[in-house]
Amino acid sequence: MSMPEEYIVKTPAFEGPLDLLLHLVRKNKLNIFDLPISLITEQYLAYLEMMKALDLDIAGEYLVMAATLLYIKSQMLLPRPEEDSPQEENIDDPRQEIVEPLLALAKYQKAAEILWKRPILGRDVFVAPAREVAPHDEISVSLFELLSALKEVLGRKPPAPLEVKRARYLIQEKIAEIEALLKDSPRMYLKEFFKKAKSREEAITVFLALLELAQRGAIILVQAEPLAEVEVLKR
Repeated sequence: MSMPEEYIVKTPAFEGPLDLLLHLVRKNKLNIFDLPISLITEQYLAYLEMMKALDLDIAGEYLVMAATLLYIKSQMLLPRPEEDSPQEENIDDPRQEIVEPLLALAKYQKAAEILWKRPILGRDVFVAPAREVAPHDEISVSLFELLSALKEVLGRKPPAPLEVKRARYLIQEKIAEIEALLKDSPRMYLKEFFKKAKSREEAITVFLALLELAQRGAIILVQAEPLAEVEVLKR
């Protein structure tokens, strides 16, 4: 069921469809040069469905990438003539359309990660008192990582029968609960906030409350390393 309009969280903070694809590649520990296109397409579409269910804005480029993946998948299903040269086979591989941009993105993200670890004025070097920030040996968490955590939580809870009723959980109430937890423990694992959720609806409300707090700058979401467990820090 949909949340009341005033509590819907909208965020433009997604990095783009290629970043989602790269996240799926890393999460599944896949070889970029030999992508299982059926698996990637299935998981990509599942993420889009979850974004729609959470009322998150989906730019047109995400839908274009979905269409591209489906096209590549259909091309991979077609019978292909045997090639004499492995090099020619690689050139004709329809997956090359996404492989090269993925490699470029991975390269830029690695460079950005190296730059992020360097001292930066206003983050590691201060000319005046500033607010607390995450230690620079940790990395910020993308919304794709958060969606992965939510997907894992929802996967453990059986779907409830469809009912039309008033929302039992409000984002503002969950925000208050999260702030109370962080007051006692300023640093907690993300999964700990979902432990008491009794339904998918409540888990989604907790997730939206965490997103709202992150947008306000009240919390920081970090990982010790890529694909590590997500932690929530009180700011």
